[in-house]
Amino acid sequence: MLSLGFFLEKMLAVYFDCPGGPENLYVKEVMKPHPGEGEVLVKVSASALNRADLLQRRGTYPPPKGASEILGLEAAGIVAGFGPGCEGRWKIGDAVMALLSGGGQAEYVTVPEGYLMPIPNDMTFIQAAAIPEAWLTAFQLLHFVELGMPDPNSETLATDCVFTRKNMEGG
Repeated sequence: MLSLGFFLEKMLAVYFDCPGGPENLYVKEVMKPHPGEGEVLVKVSASALNRADLLQRRGTYPPPKGASEILGLEAAGIVAGFGPGCEGRWKIGDAVMALLSGGGQAEYVTVPEGYLMPIPNDMTFIQAAAIPEAWLTAFQLLHFVELGMPDPNSETLATDCVFTRKNMEGG
């Protein structure tokens, strides 16, 4: 006999009905997500709040098409289940962090398997939740992006610096 209990379970999530400030946020009971093809169900232990979440709450940054309406672009927690087609890299109980298109400010979130990252043993869930969006963006900028730094002996460097500073000072 097939049990539908898993699909009817509920959870709590942070919601808002109209754009605005934090006074519009409230906790709402919603359907617990179930993982689809290649997705992992994560029981959320911590979720970070970043600029994109604030803009979404204000109504100026809509979630991507098909993404959860629940706020939260990064989360950390424990692997709680698998959808069909998962490759077996993770097991139930693994501590993971993830970059999301939404849904992190809830008790559970589904994540494409390839978006999960292991949490180091010496890191808390709160620390890990802040890594996927903000920290990794800064890290990638510093280490992977070709910044095209000019030759320090170039006259262009001095001109660019003066021009930029004058513009910043309103000159």
